Formats: sequence, C-alpha cells, structure tokens
Amino acid sequence: MRTLPIFQIDAFAEQAFEGNPAAVIPLETVAGGEWLDDQTLQQIAMENNLSETAFLLPLEKTSAEQCDYHLRWFTPAVEVRLCGHATFASAHWFFTEHQPESRVVRFQTLSGVLTVERHSGGMTMSLGAEMPVAVEAKPDYLSALGLQPEQVEFVGAGIEYLQVVVANEALVHSLQPDMSALKVVEFGGVIVTARAFDQPYDFVGRFFAPQFGVDEDPVTGSAFAVMAPYWMDRLGAATLTGYQASERGGTVVCEQSGDRILMTGKAVTFMRGEVYLP
Repeated sequence: MRTLPIFQIDAFAEQAFEGNPAAVIPLETVAGGEWLDDQTLQQIAMENNLSETAFLLPLEKTSAEQCDYHLRWFTPAVEVRLCGHATFASAHWFFTEHQPESRVVRFQTLSGVLTVERHSGGMTMSLGAEMPVAVEAKPDYLSALGLQPEQVEFVGAGIEYLQVVVANEALVHSLQPDMSALKVVEFGGVIVTARAFDQPYDFVGRFFAPQFGVDEDPVTGSAFAVMAPYWMDRLGAATLTGYQASERGGTVVCEQSGDRILMTGKAVTFMRGEVYLP
C-alpha cells in the first residue's frame, strides 16, 4: 500500500480555526517523481472535502523560470486554474516543513509562475491583478444573490469571476444566496464586495463558487486579485486591507506592484497525517 504525507493548513489565519483550510500533499514519495493520474488526484480532493487540495511535484531548477515545484489545485469537484489560498498554504508547508532556511518559493502552475516570499510579518504572495470590466447587471445575477437593483453600485467581470459591488457593508454580511441559481450563472465564481467603514479594513467581500463544488469559500486569494484593483482605483490607494466576511473570516493586506497584487498574511498548520492509496 502506498502512502502520501498530507498537511491541513489554515491560510490567511492568525491561529487555527480561522482563514481558509487547504490540504497540501507533496508527491516526492511517488515512484519516479511522476504525477498520480488525474482521477486519483480528484478522488483524494473529493475525500478531503475541503475547498482546495494542493498537490506538489518537485522540479529541477534547470529552466529559466527556476521553479521549485509544479503545483496543481483541485476542489472536491474539479481542477481549477488558480487558487490563492492553497498556494499560500503550500508555501507555508515549504517554509515550515521542507526548507525552513529558504525565504522564497516559486511554483509552476496553470496560471504561470507564482512566487511567495517569507518575512518577519508572515508571507507575501504575488498574483496577477484582474481589474473587473463593467458588464450588464442581469436580473438573474441579482435574483440569485437576493439583491435589488438599487442596492448595487457596480457589476464587473474578471477572467472567471463576476464582481458585484453593493451599497453598504451590511448587505455583504447578510447575503443568503440561492446556490442552485448561482450554479447556472455563466461565471465560475461570484464576488460580492463593499467598502468597509470600520478599521482596520478598507473593503469586505464574500465569494461563492457552487460551479466549482464550493458554495462559499472562506478566504479566496484569487478573488482578492479582482477586488483589490477595483478598490485601489476607486479609493486612490496602493495598499489596502481587505476582510473576507465568511463564517471563518480572513484578513489580507493587498499592495499594488505594477500588474500584480501582493497579498500578505499568515498561515497555521492544523494537522499532519498520511493518505493510504490502494
């Protein structure tokens, strides 16, 4: 019987039971240093039943990109193009379990090379900024979210996500979306966000992705890559602090750096174990 190490890590969390939990599975022990087949990877993610399971395969630093690992992400239902919090969790594993002397880790992914740096304040991850482009506020979007047109200030779209900006923070906290209706919206995920008026936060948001098998994600790095550029442009600031107002909640400090958003936070290892494969 083959075994694989598994780590459950709370990303964008100051302590356990906060932020967004991700499973991280390094594949160094797989014979020949090859990927497991996609069906097995998906079954493991389904069994974990977390919003994301990250799989890491070590790379030789021989290419121009000089990456440490090839990184893939699976929800319980599908493989995804980008997952910020599971990247953050993977970096935490790398720095705490694998190479504690290192300060930078580079991952090769479906979204290109992603870099995470370790420092005294935690970790900083770089994701490509996605300024949402205004789209029509279709009635089915608003109905699925339980919103009225007069409560909405802006509707925009990124590469895969719809972003709905509402008039006040209380609306974000009180949302009770119809997940069945959201599942047929033509975007992979839906962000609802508003300006925050209580320090230390500048904006708040929530993220729903029933098409990916995740009704509501606790803290979503890729969603901050959409929210942060919008709020930076609107508020005229290059650094903002955002809060994802899920049941668990999580704080992300966002800084603009060219066409990238730098996201700073912390992570905590919650659990170590083994996966037993037939």
